[in-house]
Amino acid sequence: MIDPKFTEQIARWLQGDHASQEAIEAGAMLLLQLNRDNAMYQRIMRRKERELPFLEYKLRRFLQMRQDGQTIKDVVKLDNEITPQIAAATGTIDTGETLPMVVPTEDSGPESLPSYVRKGIRPDHDKLPANIQAIWPANVERWKKIKEAFETCKQLTEPCDRYEYLKVLKETWYKYKEDMARYDDYRLTDDTATVPDAPATGDALTPEQEKELKNADSYISKNLPQLQQLVAAAKEEEFNEEQKKALESLRQRIQQRVDVLLKCGRTLTDERREQLTACDIRTVLSDSVTEETETSQDNEQGQESE
Repeated sequence: MIDPKFTEQIARWLQGDHASQEAIEAGAMLLLQLNRDNAMYQRIMRRKERELPFLEYKLRRFLQMRQDGQTIKDVVKLDNEITPQIAAATGTIDTGETLPMVVPTEDSGPESLPSYVRKGIRPDHDKLPANIQAIWPANVERWKKIKEAFETCKQLTEPCDRYEYLKVLKETWYKYKEDMARYDDYRLTDDTATVPDAPATGDALTPEQEKELKNADSYISKNLPQLQQLVAAAKEEEFNEEQKKALESLRQRIQQRVDVLLKCGRTLTDERREQLTACDIRTVLSDSVTEETETSQDNEQGQESE
């Protein structure tokens, strides 16, 4: 478990005047407690003023991790989860400015291309509703962001340095895959666009619905890692009642956002579905979902921008 008092101590050091010899020594000791790197500690102590910017950088990286509720162990786990997927993707997808527009050949089989590439741009792209067409250029930009973060990450070795970019990769990658599946699976029937399994009448989503979906997506991406951490912590003996209440409250709020996505026919990737299921989040729309869910979600919507 992360000690909040120690996190506050790091924040106070960074916010205060720490240019003196004594302050640098105190900061170096904080870093040593975080990474147990005696060689780094000795280097800072030998050249205090010269190493001060490096010390500040390192402590800021650790502070960001801890404020997000992530330990080094958590970051290593995230690294092992997301890096192999991106490495495989960058070895398959064209490294140019746009996404590949290659259709698999008949003899290659659908398994020859990863699911996030799938069929490339659709031949009926121009007939799709505007909100579905918009997925393609949006994913072009997401892919550029993924590539940039991954290339930077490859140059870094320490978990505290990699965390910022791993976080970007995870959020952007799963959103990229979700929207690619949504784009590929969209059905056109007699010139009428319909969302698969959606209870809508066949009309394209309104701007209000699109905003609601975007807010729900954003909320889940931002808060699911915290829920995963709480679920893992719940297995420990020291997990207390206050933490249990926080777990159940966050689980309920995320479930509400998932229901919003499901009601609008949004497709979840296998990875996201597994993540949610592991946290006891239902990924199939239930008949018991009522207007109370929508009302609760609307009442909390203002919190998403905080």
